Amino acid sequence: MNNENKEILNGLQSQIVSFDNKASILLSVVGIIFALALSFLDVFHSGFFIEKCLRFKISYYILFGGFILATVISIFSFAMVILPRKHNRKVKYPNYYKDIVKMTKNDLENALNDYSNKNDLILDQIMINAEISEKKHKWLFVGIISLVPFVLTIVALTVMTILA
Repeated sequence: MNNENKEILNGLQSQIVSFDNKASILLSVVGIIFALALSFLDVFHSGFFIEKCLRFKISYYILFGGFILATVISIFSFAMVILPRKHNRKVKYPNYYKDIVKMTKNDLENALNDYSNKNDLILDQIMINAEISEKKHKWLFVGIISLVPFVLTIVALTVMTILA
C-alpha cells in the first residue's frame, strides 16, 4: 500500500465524518426550530385567526403546510446522511464489518491473504468510501436546499402572526 492511496482514503474518511457532523448539527437546528414553531398551531384556535378573512386563513394554512413539508424533507435528508450504509455487492470484503461478521475465521484469513497478494484492499476501500461520500453529499445537498423553503415559510408565518 503506498502512502498516496492511504492519504486518499484518509481524505475520503474525513469527508464522511464532515458530512455526518454537518448533518447532525443541521438536524438538531431543524428539530429545535420545528419544536419552537409548533406554537404556530395555537394560532389556528386563537380569536384573531378565527376573525380573519378567508384569504388570510388559506394563505396561513398553505404556508404552514409548506413549512411542515420542508421540515419533513429536511429531517429525512439529514437522517439519510447519518444512517450507516451497506454495499450491495456480492463480493465479501475483509474491510467491511458486516461482511467480516458473515465470514468464518478461515474465510477471513483467506480473504485477507487474497487482498495482500493483489494489494487491492486499500483501492477497494477507496472505492467504497467514495460511493458512501457521494450518497452522503447528495442527501446533505437536498437537505440544505430544503432549508430555503423551511426558513422562508417560518419567517412568513412569523410575520403574518405578528402583523396580523
